[in-house]
Amino acid sequence: MIPDDATLLAAFPAPPGDLHFRALLRQFSVDRIERPELRARVRALVSDGKLDRLPGNRYARCATEGGLIGTLSVHPKGFGFVTLDGGGESVYIDPRSLREAWHRDRVRLRVDQRSDGRSFGSVVEVVERGTHTLVGTLREQRGRWVVHPQDPRLPEHLPVEPQRGARDGDTVAVEVERFPGDPQGTLTRIIRVFGTDGAVARETDLVVYDLGLRVEFPVEAEAEADAASPTLSAAELARRADLRARPLVTIDPETARDFDDAIHTAPLDEGGWRMTVAIADVSHYVREGTALDDEAQARGTSVYLPDRVLPMLPERLSGDLCSLRPGVDRAAMVAEFTVERDGTLTNAKVYEAVICSHARFTYDRAARMLGLRGDADAPQPDDDPAYEALRPALEATLAATRARRRWRAKRGYLHIEVGEPKIWLGADGEVADVRAAPRHEAHLMVEDAMLAANEIVADWFVERELPALFRVHDRPTDASITRFRTQAAALEAPLQLKGRPSPTALNHYLRDQGKHPLSELLNLLLLRSMAKAVYDEEVAPHFGLGAPAYLHFTSPIRRYPDLVVHRLLKRAFAGSPVEDSEALDGLAEHCSRRERVAVDAERTVLDMYKARFLSHHIGERFVGTVVGVVPLGVFVQLDDHAVEGLLQADRLPDDDYRFDKTTGTLVGRKRKGSVGLGARIEVAIGRVDVSERRVDLNFVRHVGPRRAPRRG
Repeated sequence: MIPDDATLLAAFPAPPGDLHFRALLRQFSVDRIERPELRARVRALVSDGKLDRLPGNRYARCATEGGLIGTLSVHPKGFGFVTLDGGGESVYIDPRSLREAWHRDRVRLRVDQRSDGRSFGSVVEVVERGTHTLVGTLREQRGRWVVHPQDPRLPEHLPVEPQRGARDGDTVAVEVERFPGDPQGTLTRIIRVFGTDGAVARETDLVVYDLGLRVEFPVEAEAEADAASPTLSAAELARRADLRARPLVTIDPETARDFDDAIHTAPLDEGGWRMTVAIADVSHYVREGTALDDEAQARGTSVYLPDRVLPMLPERLSGDLCSLRPGVDRAAMVAEFTVERDGTLTNAKVYEAVICSHARFTYDRAARMLGLRGDADAPQPDDDPAYEALRPALEATLAATRARRRWRAKRGYLHIEVGEPKIWLGADGEVADVRAAPRHEAHLMVEDAMLAANEIVADWFVERELPALFRVHDRPTDASITRFRTQAAALEAPLQLKGRPSPTALNHYLRDQGKHPLSELLNLLLLRSMAKAVYDEEVAPHFGLGAPAYLHFTSPIRRYPDLVVHRLLKRAFAGSPVEDSEALDGLAEHCSRRERVAVDAERTVLDMYKARFLSHHIGERFVGTVVGVVPLGVFVQLDDHAVEGLLQADRLPDDDYRFDKTTGTLVGRKRKGSVGLGARIEVAIGRVDVSERRVDLNFVRHVGPRRAPRRG
């Protein structure tokens, strides 16, 4: 039986003592079924500020003397906050207590308390540097060269090695060769001098280098990739299951360059379908302890930008040897299972194989053959007989994934419909449009096959009680659900729940609001209220998918956790010792951090492209919807394009508007009118700053009625 919160807290020693999660399992005799509930209870105590999570899956009472580790975010005014590994309340850092830490560094803290009970921290040491490259202005000062970073959260100026051809005033990218604390002092090196042509690719480069993303691969990693053999040895072929005759196919976007998953499905005589999901065996080429592995781990994930990809692996592997290209033998890790007629998964097995993809489908090509591109579309024969011969396998995959989706709907999963904005580039490389990327059931078909394979492999580890890197998604917090309730009520779409939120209940709510004029905004606001999914070495439920156990197995070319899972499978196949849980926990924390860095980078570059697009439409008028309200003003998303801008409160006419925390709206001080979420406004594009990724809007007129402020 899971103890109550008071009993749990009493189990922890006084600071600075701590406990490993496994010690709690033993102390309270928690079995495998109850383990997720205990994990959720401990995490809730972290969220409530009663426990701190430490590296190595250890926990301690708050206000421990040292030992806390987190990521530093510095404010332009000099102070900072540290987001602790594992969650919990961020710790304030006074400018004098930052020592030699920079913005984005991982740091170790000492946390103390003031007389009023509020916590504050001091940096003890820098655990990991978060900034390796940056962009700034080159200046010559009194015979020495310095660079002034364009990010105000970094030090004001940094010494730089002079470079022939670079001139005073140039915009440059530099790499940090020596950090503060080095006996020889801080030093940077110029790695790129930017021109002044203003091309959109240049703007992307500026962002990429300024975020400190890894652009070039080390020479050693490239050499290891180039030395990899393009063929599998006879011994390697002999020990793997031979699936080369099985007509597996890849289905990817038109622009995809690496193919890490292939699918085949066949109907069974007794009903149901036998599905094979083959995944590129990256671990065959990227071995632990090599330069390739060190670089892949450091990157953690590929970063996808509108005009390029910053891959986790060199092109020799990502686009060639590890890519499941048609007609070429490839090493693969396979999850094979039966999808019963009711959508349940049975008779699963996971193994190593050699495959040969029989065709490379795009989503649109598969959709045309299956009649999925519109309600009026009928299945169309393919012009290529070789592709047409694969129709039965495609039809079986569609039928199996539809059955699987129905079963998942009964189990409960969260289906939020929010279109992902996509940058459409013209022939000249300039931004032609920003709009939601089109999707149809061919996308869902592949996604459901991958979800099933990931669940199969997660269950494989759980059944054997083996450690892995699981994908964990917590329930939304009470505070976030309360905030969404308030927002939904203001939009006249009240959320009524009995007990704690579940995916099924939230799905029913979104379905009931499907005809609401602001249903898209409701989906967006609910998405914002969700917790972030993370990696963890301890199994715990995935709230959004409704899965008791889940992990990432299907994308090892672009995600390091998938590569780790493949290695753990091979270790288990060979009967080798399992991975140390503390090492896995450290990897989980690292991969979660790198994922956040990649997401932030992709969002930053996307915002730059949006600003670039609107810079060509200054003065033009658009109608949009208010999707965010802050004290400074409201964010308006345009109807015609998937972009938004800020309409400042002082540009609203007829009144002096102030932010009302109670209602989350801007309320006029004289006439008491309000502007809040869901308001329809016509705006004109005002000032656009591409480098700052900022779009200011001018008010034109209200479209439809303004809502009266709601209280409570």
